[in-house]
Amino acid sequence: MNKPENEFTLQLHPRLQKQVSLNIPTDTLASLKKVAASRDMSCEALIKLYIGQGLRQDLEKSLLRGKKHDSEISV
Repeated sequence: MNKPENEFTLQLHPRLQKQVSLNIPTDTLASLKKVAASRDMSCEALIKLYIGQGLRQDLEKSLLRGKKHDSEISV
């Protein structure tokens, strides 16, 4: 079914990272650990996932706001 010519290689380019320290309430951390375990992932990966989702939503909203503002100016 899968022919070698139809396969592709996904190449990810690692981005520079910086370590940060967060103070998280103990009950929140316990909840994060439970959710992470239920998703079969590490707590760190889950936190990165949540940050990424929230960041993308905020960036999308700010871009949409910018487009609305630009269209209002050009009218």
